[in-house]
Amino acid sequence: MSRISFLLILIIVIASLPIINNWLSNRSQVLNDKYIGERLDNYISRNFDKIIKTLREESIKSSYAARDNAARGKILQYKNEIFDPTYPYSGNENSNVIAVGFFDYSCGYCKAIKDDVKQLINDGKVKYIFRDTPILGNDSLKAAKSALAVYFIDKGKYFDFHYAALDHRGEFSDENILGILKSIGINENDFNDSMKNNADKIEQMINNSRLLVRNLGVGGTPFLIIRDSLFVGATDLDVLREKVDELSHKQS
Repeated sequence: MSRISFLLILIIVIASLPIINNWLSNRSQVLNDKYIGERLDNYISRNFDKIIKTLREESIKSSYAARDNAARGKILQYKNEIFDPTYPYSGNENSNVIAVGFFDYSCGYCKAIKDDVKQLINDGKVKYIFRDTPILGNDSLKAAKSALAVYFIDKGKYFDFHYAALDHRGEFSDENILGILKSIGINENDFNDSMKNNADKIEQMINNSRLLVRNLGVGGTPFLIIRDSLFVGATDLDVLREKVDELSHKQS
């Protein structure tokens, strides 16, 4: 028997309790199959929308639970690749609560949650790993490669580039990227050298992140992993903080 069928029977039984009680108190009423069937049919007809709504809500909850369990299984399977400490990270280096954010510089939702991510890091409770995951075309790829080239010049400047690139509106032309580099104090020659000398490393880092997106079965960016939980899309900051606090308390 399926979960939904069981729930339907349970709802009908519970809903029928007042009817049964009425039958027992009314000794003059003949308790036969026809009478019981008529009363149940009458109740279901009058409460059909309520029953359907309850079943739909339970179905949605069941679907979410199945999705969450599947996500946890995938995260466990690829945990070494996900929580790779060789990628840029910020926040509390000594924290046992590690978050990993996958993003694309051309993604509108990634831009929208930029300040929330920064605030989550500034709370000081999490170590946050940044995964450049360009999936929206050549502009995204160019920006991601530029960010990682900066990372190999100056790890701290990577974050300056990251937030400046997310603030940027429009295409990532060579001129626009050069403007971002100048604004954060990166020399153009150093940048060009890094792009050339670290090309293989940069390409491998990006490919690894793209592969994880596919293996985890996530449709796009942004998404965030905190321990064994997956948050897809522009998740509210309070939801993320609640998860971080929950894990922090377990460690204390």
